[in-house]
Amino acid sequence: MDMDAFWQFMTETSILGISLADVMGKLILVTVVAVIARMAEQALARIMRHVIDRAKIPSASFLVNVVRGVIWSLALMTVLEPVFGVQPTAFVATLGVGSLALSMGMQDTVSNAVGGFALMTTKVIKVGDIITFGGFTGTVADIDWRSTYVVDSYGQVNLIPNSIISKTALIKLSDATKNCCVLPLAIEHGTDLEQAQLELMQVASECLGDWADPKRDPWITVVNLDPGSINAQISVPLMHGVSADHARTRIAGGLSKVSWVRKP
Repeated sequence: MDMDAFWQFMTETSILGISLADVMGKLILVTVVAVIARMAEQALARIMRHVIDRAKIPSASFLVNVVRGVIWSLALMTVLEPVFGVQPTAFVATLGVGSLALSMGMQDTVSNAVGGFALMTTKVIKVGDIITFGGFTGTVADIDWRSTYVVDSYGQVNLIPNSIISKTALIKLSDATKNCCVLPLAIEHGTDLEQAQLELMQVASECLGDWADPKRDPWITVVNLDPGSINAQISVPLMHGVSADHARTRIAGGLSKVSWVRKP
């Protein structure tokens, strides 16, 4: 069969009302687009893994899979109209409605993923940091795309959603304040803070005994001033392994008897 006869056969023969020539053209287009998408996917995946590894961001597969999804979505949009006769704008509009309904049910998941990405890329906190937020203090053990794992003073691992971490004001304790009992305090106006510091050292010694670190003295940090009091924070260094929560209970009991502490 010569080429003219072959081409006539392809154009005159149809399947479901579509000529074999059109079917072949569509198959060739789909194949070319798929090959280009596959090559782009592999190239971008290699580049992204290299960049993410250098940035030391864990769970790199999440980002890579997102990029893969974007590439294949673009490939699908390319062949929609010429192959399937579907307008991309109509498809996107229909997909948008479904995506909106889906996203409403996945708000927390998306929020956690965005928060996890922000935490891992900005490195505001990292594994080993001691953080305080919302009255909770613990050591960061791990960060993934959904949760931040924080170990409290009892050794319990707490899974904190990344959306909460990213939206809550937190304090990252410095090396000087690590392994400390931290307690907010309202101090009466007119108090001699130097004298208060000395009394705090005495209270810490009496209440904590050998729990307190003898090499470091407690200190008072003024946070702000209110009309009724001086808002401050006391920090009492502890020996390694001592529960900050247990120490905080003892310190609070001792400070309740001190005259310069403002009573509720």
